[in-house]
Amino acid sequence: MRKIKSLVVFAMAVFIVGCSSANKSVEDSSVEELYNKGSNALQEGGYSEAIRYLNAATERFLGSTYQEQAMLDLIYANYKSQDYTAVLVTVDKFLNQFPQSPNRDYAVYMAGLTNSATADNPIQDFFGIDRATRETSSLKTAFANFQSLVRAFPNSPYSQDALARMAYIKDSLARHELDIAKFYAKRNADVAVANRVVGMLQQYPDAQATYEGLFLMRDAYQKMGLETLAKQTQQIIDANKDKQFGNVKKPAEPELVVPTAK
Repeated sequence: MRKIKSLVVFAMAVFIVGCSSANKSVEDSSVEELYNKGSNALQEGGYSEAIRYLNAATERFLGSTYQEQAMLDLIYANYKSQDYTAVLVTVDKFLNQFPQSPNRDYAVYMAGLTNSATADNPIQDFFGIDRATRETSSLKTAFANFQSLVRAFPNSPYSQDALARMAYIKDSLARHELDIAKFYAKRNADVAVANRVVGMLQQYPDAQATYEGLFLMRDAYQKMGLETLAKQTQQIIDANKDKQFGNVKKPAEPELVVPTAK
């Protein structure tokens, strides 16, 4: 028993010495050494180690010649580590510190990817639960990120992927609204059904979910005795009955490459 306890104590001592040595390496290193260690770790897929060195380089040597590139690397390393809060914090710092950087489009794009990833839930995916039924604030923020990217940087290499993700997000949000409208319809909340579908027509006029919502709105108007509105809704249904809705698929995870600061 004593021998086992001695081995545990020895292992702990080695661990503490190792951590102390690593911390001292960070404390004593120059910004160039920190950045190079972080960059090498990043290339080898050692994201936690890369983050440690890159954070030290950016925080201890604010304004160095490595600052911009180190922050770009940090955005990527944190994203790969799924530390989404750290990604968004670093993106915000980057945009504030480098408002004229030619790599602002990358930062905004990564914010969009991060907010999209925040909306994902692997457990719900496993059980086949539709993303459209989930809380939508992160998706809406991601849409705003991608929209800002496309508007501010139309020629960015990230713009086409951003447009595809916007289409997917709009389709997901429309299906989310349809689920809510169905929820109200089951409870005979006819005014709420009509208001929800009106909002869908304003925000997602080309979505299949919005077309499906028209049937709920028509029925709600009929139950409320609003025959004129019910007939107008039926006219919209008839006018779009042959419309083809594309199958909007979620874009695949992009092959990310950290841009070079210029």
